[in-house]
Amino acid sequence: MTKVILRRCEEYDLKEIQRILHESIEQLGGIPALRPGAKVLVKPNLLMRRDPDRHTTTHPVVVEAVVRQLQAMGCSVILADSPGGPFTEGLLRGLYALTGMEDVANRTGASLNCSTESVEVELPDAYQSHMLTVMRCAAEADCIVSVGKIKTHGLTAYTGAVKNLFGLVPGMLKVDAHARYPDISEFSKLLLDIERWAQPCLSVLDGIFGMEGAGPSGGSPRRLNALVVSDNAHACDVVGAALIGFAPEEVATLKCAANLGVLPVPVVVGDSVDSLAQRFRRAPADAAARGILTNPIFARMVRSKPVVKKSRCVGCGACMRSCPGKAIELVDKRPRFHYENCIRCYCCQELCPQTAIEVWQPFFMKWLR
Repeated sequence: MTKVILRRCEEYDLKEIQRILHESIEQLGGIPALRPGAKVLVKPNLLMRRDPDRHTTTHPVVVEAVVRQLQAMGCSVILADSPGGPFTEGLLRGLYALTGMEDVANRTGASLNCSTESVEVELPDAYQSHMLTVMRCAAEADCIVSVGKIKTHGLTAYTGAVKNLFGLVPGMLKVDAHARYPDISEFSKLLLDIERWAQPCLSVLDGIFGMEGAGPSGGSPRRLNALVVSDNAHACDVVGAALIGFAPEEVATLKCAANLGVLPVPVVVGDSVDSLAQRFRRAPADAAARGILTNPIFARMVRSKPVVKKSRCVGCGACMRSCPGKAIELVDKRPRFHYENCIRCYCCQELCPQTAIEVWQPFFMKWLR
């Protein structure tokens, strides 16, 4: 039996979230890996340098509650993430400052990982890649806690606990991963490999506010009033996805896990999914990548594509640098797309600091959704 604790939580109140976490861990029967003296890496979703009130990243109050709960259990905590783009100490420090993680570290005494060192790790029973490159601090931790954010996603439909662990892959190597595995099923297997290697002992989802629409960075915040906690990341995502209107077969990672026979059936403890569930606006998506369309000619006719909103674009070139398919060039400080090279990973949309990249979708697909 795989338990998932679902609790209504309407505010980013530190004491209330700590209470929920404490009770949730007790309801899970305890987490053996979270023992006194354990070195625990807490992995929030810090997609980009954004103020927490925009709800692109895991809220710092949720992260602080997790850190304090782990410290109360005698653990030593390090906060770490690697967002998309260059992986440098200066950019990490700026990321931690703007997302509120620096303040969390100052208040709690937790460490912030500013090292850009990486290591290769072996995964003999991999689904997709037998060798992974991850942040050294993750490889050196005794256990990992994933603290994700419930959001829609342009590639995987939904992002939560498992997709959050992609941040263990350093910087621009994420772009390389998209280039090597442009097919959504292959990329999903890679995400499952990362989760299988990381084996997060605890997963927490910040769903007090989620993001709907053009997630994971260009959507709109939406109140959901939920916290999700489990010792199984996939089960956590089944519930997180259901809260915003997704069945497991509609989410790339969950569908992949089901096909591989590793998707548990969660037993929800606490509040019911129905009492909190809402139907979020979904991210514009490539139907061909979802496996909805099998006819290649028809798929090309209805295929989504990234486009630039010129009024917002400042010509920074982040889209070009983050493009695995090398499908973007800057012309007069504006991106020009070469769609024949576009693999529809939407890294450009995900990592644009101005939210100037949108996913254009044919009318037929808007109607279908």
